[in-house]
Amino acid sequence: MKILFVQGGSRWKYDADGGLYTDSNFSEAVWARYREWGDLTVLLRREDKVYPPREAMERFNRCDTSLMTCLALPDLYRPGTRLLTPRCRRQVRRAIAQAVREADRVIVRSPGNFYTNTALACCRRYRRPYLVEVTGFAWEGSWYHSLRGKMLAPWRELRCRALVRRAPWAVYVTRQALQKRYPCRGRSLGCSDVELAPLDEKVLAARLEKIQAGQDTLVLGTAGFLDVAFKGQRWIIEALALLRRKGNTRFRYQLAGAGSGRELLALAQKLGVADQVEILGSLPRERMDSWYDGLDIYVHPSDSEGLCRSIAEAMSRAVPVACSRVGGNPELASPACLFGRRDPAGIAAVLELLADPGVRAAEARRSLEAARAFECRTLDRARNEFYQRFLHDDTTQNPCPD
Repeated sequence: MKILFVQGGSRWKYDADGGLYTDSNFSEAVWARYREWGDLTVLLRREDKVYPPREAMERFNRCDTSLMTCLALPDLYRPGTRLLTPRCRRQVRRAIAQAVREADRVIVRSPGNFYTNTALACCRRYRRPYLVEVTGFAWEGSWYHSLRGKMLAPWRELRCRALVRRAPWAVYVTRQALQKRYPCRGRSLGCSDVELAPLDEKVLAARLEKIQAGQDTLVLGTAGFLDVAFKGQRWIIEALALLRRKGNTRFRYQLAGAGSGRELLALAQKLGVADQVEILGSLPRERMDSWYDGLDIYVHPSDSEGLCRSIAEAMSRAVPVACSRVGGNPELASPACLFGRRDPAGIAAVLELLADPGVRAAEARRSLEAARAFECRTLDRARNEFYQRFLHDDTTQNPCPD
């Protein structure tokens, strides 16, 4: 069976030797899951920049092109003028239409952009059974992105609701949050896309030992794109400035993720906390666990989330977690460790709470216990059963009625 996977947010990245990579959203473990179900073709847009091989290996996840077909389409969003060029749009539409026609089943992840919306339209036109993976909130993703995003947010929200509502099959990464906003008339499943290996109690023992040893400096960390405003790292930096004015300088903040982080560093310099902020850049998946182990608190301040993979990953390493009260985050974190969107004062208060070793120890235990719900062996059975039904059910060639 030929399976087409379409996602318009991530980009293929190439090195100078022709090697192919993706960002941290995808890894070999993720692709292997889809390959179990058939001959996989993955359609993403292509980043124009070509990386030195060593830099690409250090920053991104390598993709084995011998195991699946990789289709790289022009990036219509960088520069944005391409999206306004009819010739570029036609080129992308034709490529997507051809890929859909050649597929037996189509999986569309994160609907709401030109690529995914075009793929869904082609599925309906060519009567290809399709499944939608719902991973985030369209309104918030647009509204907190830019001025242009604010103008497009109402249309994108309504469009996303319509696309998911009409889908014959849908998988949500949350238990309830996304389902309430984007209900589906077809068959649906709430199942996180987080890939956690079986948890090890030794991780908790090492964490508790570290907490009990005591330390003057506490390391905070956030994983997320560095040059995207709605990821919210600036609010952590502002919280550090608030704490510094109170005489509390014990926190150090590490930022992992794609991008330069220049604006964040400039803000830290302006607020007088540059000595507390460190930009790490992209880290491949195999280095993330050791990074989480070096943190004392994982902080995720984004304006919008579905169900955050990095929060679940941090919890699997028994890291105390603090995050914004958005999307599926309340399904993960302790109520006492939630703060408001864009709320430096609230962030500072939660950090002061977690500075207490007893609180961190309790949250470390809670993190590991909560992460059990995301172990592969827990999720794989439900996910595989649902996808197998989608792949082998011949009654869904006609999408749900409008």
